[in-house]
Amino acid sequence: MAEAAKAIAILGFGAGGRYLAGALQRRNDLRLLAFDPMAGDPTVAPVLEAAAQDLGVTLHGRLGGWLAEADLVFSLVPGTVAIEAARNAADYLRAGTTYVDFNSITGDMMVEVAGVLSAAGIQVVDGGVLGNFEGGNAVPVLLVGEGAERVTGLLPASHFLCQVAPGKPGDASAIKMLRSVLMKGLETLCVECLLASESQGLTPLLLKAFDDLDSRPFVKTMEVLTKTHIVHAGRRMKEVERVAQVLEKEGIDDVMTQATLSLFRKTLAGAIPPDPSRDLAASLAALAPHHRRNSDDHS
Repeated sequence: MAEAAKAIAILGFGAGGRYLAGALQRRNDLRLLAFDPMAGDPTVAPVLEAAAQDLGVTLHGRLGGWLAEADLVFSLVPGTVAIEAARNAADYLRAGTTYVDFNSITGDMMVEVAGVLSAAGIQVVDGGVLGNFEGGNAVPVLLVGEGAERVTGLLPASHFLCQVAPGKPGDASAIKMLRSVLMKGLETLCVECLLASESQGLTPLLLKAFDDLDSRPFVKTMEVLTKTHIVHAGRRMKEVERVAQVLEKEGIDDVMTQATLSLFRKTLAGAIPPDPSRDLAASLAALAPHHRRNSDDHS
């Protein structure tokens, strides 16, 4: 069994870093260290310093030798600087330290992070954060890589719902990005839909109209919609065309609805024979050639 961490460093002391510190602060056997470059900014420093004091965290505005004290490091920096953060941290970390990347980055970026750190003898865990740190519930996290079990044993279940999966660093980040195709798209669809309902004074009734979605698991709904997409694409596209007319009448910019129409048109242009017996894998295989870039060659 891996030795328990004695000191934990948190790179990035924004909302995610502070959430993590709050989850760990009750462990009296841990020392919490944090780095945030904004700790040197006079307009932000007072807020960060007050939060650090409240959470029992020693806050640093620069990376340095202090980072070698950490047995385990969590990176929660903006995704645009995740690789740079790993490269800079590698200059100070001890070989054998476990580095957990919780950033919103692509699988390819995570592979680069892992390459930088592994070359320095640092154990890498890819942590795909599948929820919101500010949502009020325990955050689901997918952990991949040697050392994932150690991280699971450290993070309290009251704050993190950890799932360890086989694979290599990059896989968890890739899953997070793929999940965001749906979740961020769903977010913008909700905005477009509710703006239109609000303009008609129908929002409470509309929200009630979604009660049926609670009757089965969401992933089942995803599977059913995808499996029936080819069979019913023509009829469903006609309905979406009417939806676009409603939004136009209400003066709502129908960005997402037009994107929906575009996808339906691509499916129909493929002239895929409708077959209700297709399972999910077969449906995706039939759709794939018509939904890749330059897919006009296949239609």
